[in-house]
Amino acid sequence: MKWLRGLLIAALIWLLIFIEISVTMIGLKLTNQTSWIIHYIFLVPIVFFCTGLYYRTKDKTKGFFLGLYFLAVGIILDMIVTVPMFIIPQGGNYMTYFSNLYMLAGFVESVILVSVYDVIRR
Repeated sequence: MKWLRGLLIAALIWLLIFIEISVTMIGLKLTNQTSWIIHYIFLVPIVFFCTGLYYRTKDKTKGFFLGLYFLAVGIILDMIVTVPMFIIPQGGNYMTYFSNLYMLAGFVESVILVSVYDVIRR
């Protein structure tokens, strides 16, 4: 695995998701459920695009493990940026943020999508 490349791609995924969530939840002020449905739909092209960028180098890392790596980096970025800057000022905390079932479903979806991309590319 190319660790630095994986880190940069994972950060790109996190940034694109951050922008997408900001637009749907904050900018458009969609309902919580509607914005999560839109998120699940947009997650497919975001993850496929970024995973394609990673696999351009013909790396042999299995998609499942790459997906877990991307997820771990995203969670760390959420812990460093999202929760302290946006969740805690609104009265939330780490527990409420990371126990959101909609978000946990997105975590599972993202790992599955990276795995599926790997299977398709082989």
